[in-house]
Amino acid sequence: MKQIKYIPFLFLLLLGFVSCDTYGDYEIEYSSIHPLGGKYRVIVTDEAGAQVYKNYCEISNTIDGSTTQCWLRIGSYSLSGANAYSINGKINCDLSSLTFSGTNIENLAGNVASSTNTFTLTGGKITLKGATAPSGTVADAISFTFTNSRFPGKTYKAEGYRFTGWSED
Repeated sequence: MKQIKYIPFLFLLLLGFVSCDTYGDYEIEYSSIHPLGGKYRVIVTDEAGAQVYKNYCEISNTIDGSTTQCWLRIGSYSLSGANAYSINGKINCDLSSLTFSGTNIENLAGNVASSTNTFTLTGGKITLKGATAPSGTVADAISFTFTNSRFPGKTYKAEGYRFTGWSED
């Protein structure tokens, strides 16, 4: 009779060994434009080097998962398109060289569905681990130059680093 008490215990032990599942290496899913995509803290300066804006720039994937185009936006969706630094549009990107650019891109800044304003972006480059954030964290660097059709003849430069999430940054 004593041996019968051990059968349920052995059954549960066997069930425990059989139910163990190993998953192997976890595969991280990135967006189609990885490692370009993300949120960056940028300073926008004019031709004279005067700071005109200090906040965020975001690069995000397109809805169709393109690897040759991405969205670039400086500021929030509601940021007025009347500002020289306000740009929001779909640009070209090259993942192998971590570069991006675009000519006469429809500027959708100000959360509009269509616009007659355009911007041109040149020299867009991401440098992996190319910047040190104020917190001392090594981050990816971003730099590009752009013009805005609302302000003809003026050129702006944006430079910064990938947002780290630390309060100092």
